[in-house]
Amino acid sequence: MLVVTHSLTYLDLCDQVLLMAPGGKTAFMGPPDRIGAAMGTTNWAQIFAKVGADPDEANRRFLAQNKPPPPSHTEAPADLGVPALTGMGRQFSTIARRQVRLVVADRAYFVFLALLPFIMGALSLTVPGHTGFGYADPTSESAGEAAMILTLLTIAAAFMGTALTIRDLIGERPIFRREQAVGLSTGAYLLAKIAVFCGFAIVQSAIATAIVVLGKGPPARPAVLLGNATFELFVAVAATCVAAAMLGLLLSALARSNEQIMPLLVVSLMGQMVLSGGIVPVTNRVFLDQLSWLVPSRWSYAAQGSTVDLWTVSPGPQSPRDHHYQHTPAAWLFDMGMLAVQSVVYAVLVRWRLRLKR
Repeated sequence: MLVVTHSLTYLDLCDQVLLMAPGGKTAFMGPPDRIGAAMGTTNWAQIFAKVGADPDEANRRFLAQNKPPPPSHTEAPADLGVPALTGMGRQFSTIARRQVRLVVADRAYFVFLALLPFIMGALSLTVPGHTGFGYADPTSESAGEAAMILTLLTIAAAFMGTALTIRDLIGERPIFRREQAVGLSTGAYLLAKIAVFCGFAIVQSAIATAIVVLGKGPPARPAVLLGNATFELFVAVAATCVAAAMLGLLLSALARSNEQIMPLLVVSLMGQMVLSGGIVPVTNRVFLDQLSWLVPSRWSYAAQGSTVDLWTVSPGPQSPRDHHYQHTPAAWLFDMGMLAVQSVVYAVLVRWRLRLKR
């Protein structure tokens, strides 16, 4: 038992006495019967006066009387061998499997991701008209039906992809930093997440595209490059969802707290809605046209418009004569190439943001 006291009455009953000098320095430590030999007197008034007058000297005297014992001989530590190194492939596999389990384990989040493509696909069916992606009468009320369906499909892909990833990195940043400090490869970590989220994005895109095609009919025009227009439309939607997922990862890497996630998501989606070209014309408009090149929705709408031949099936003011909508392999490949470039650029920026800080 440890007792702190200023009373001297029962000190002889203590096993050990610790006398502290001013400044927290040790003046004596040992059994009570050794105080006289160590301090030169058993008169506590004299002891207190001596220690209080020169605490440094009292501490030096204590250290001189209580020198540490010489170090004992110890054997040299055994050779532990070369530490096992975990390869990047194994880290990739471990992180990917963990990411899948994390997504599935969060029931509310998983249900949201599962229902989202059905909801977004169903919203595209609310567009009035019965021509779908077929040829529309320029004078009819459904002249812009195909353009509006593509607009909603583009926004759906952008929303699904961004919502899929935007809260991921900020949510586990402390864990990642600790794992990174003990050897986790940043490249393996990021590639594993990209692989898992791309898989989810492709499945969501397939569901949303299938609902639209079943409800509004397949494209009336033949495919530009891939042989099947419906499959080609799905590829464009999936590429958009993947690019938006990469953008979501970038926003998550840039966010400083979870409170910033929702504002970033809203600003991102609103910007993509405006710059897609489906709601507000951006072609040949100074600043808007140039700014639209930076967002996935611009090239998503263009690639889908190229597949369905928007110039032909949706004539009139609803489809501006943007050469990126041309029903040609060159236009479609350029649009898809821009989505691929954006995905790579976003991923590189995320990798830079996740770098190990020295």
